[in-house]
Amino acid sequence: MSTTLYYFTGTGNSLCVTRGLCNSLADCEIQSISKIWNQEKLEASSDKVGLIFPLYYWGLPLIVKEFIQKMNFMKSSYIFAVVNAGGDVPGIPFLQLDQILKENSKRLNASFFLSMPSNYIVGGSQATAEEQREKLINAKEIISRIADKIIIKEDTPVISTIERKAITIEKMNAKFHKKVNESDKFFYVDENCSGCGICETVCSLNNIIMTDSKPEWLHKCQQCLACINYCPENSIQYGDVTIGKRRYHHPRITPEDL
Repeated sequence: MSTTLYYFTGTGNSLCVTRGLCNSLADCEIQSISKIWNQEKLEASSDKVGLIFPLYYWGLPLIVKEFIQKMNFMKSSYIFAVVNAGGDVPGIPFLQLDQILKENSKRLNASFFLSMPSNYIVGGSQATAEEQREKLINAKEIISRIADKIIIKEDTPVISTIERKAITIEKMNAKFHKKVNESDKFFYVDENCSGCGICETVCSLNNIIMTDSKPEWLHKCQQCLACINYCPENSIQYGDVTIGKRRYHHPRITPEDL
């Protein structure tokens, strides 16, 4: 296989980006980070390797950081990353990736950003349906342009022009990592829960089990928010900050896809 795309997704954006890229690349396969990250030995065998994931607290999701630290990339000559977020990406996740790779005699060869609808309803309100639709349409064109650059192995080394800001943001990202597994203690279901079990299905970390037809969180959360956004009854809440808020998941990604 000449290209392998490793993705982490909560509500489908990164999976949709991954599928779009793979469809445009010859001899390509995709791998879910959440399904393989805890394997004892991880080794990339493809010449080109892509890392596709959402921005978490201005930096890397914890699971992506741990995956990169474990993965052996020595057989790969071209490593790139595609980060998606509801707003701007300050470049920090690319710097973080580059630093980890350089510790193992590799580097990040190229970095790409996509603006996608945000699922982070615990920290803000959702965009309107029209705003979401517009972002998804624009993303499709950008994915095609990214694929063209990957095909020719366009090399754009990561250059830090914001080192002082990067230090501050990385501290915030590290603080988030320390608390994220236990962050599920704020999830609960209201009286509208039907016991359907979709939350258990969409949790790629197997962090949810159904007990007496109600979800129970096991404190190994990555805060991907799949459970709260895919709940068909909008019955899962996070403290009081999500009550009455619009949910989001990618319209073409079903619970079974996750």
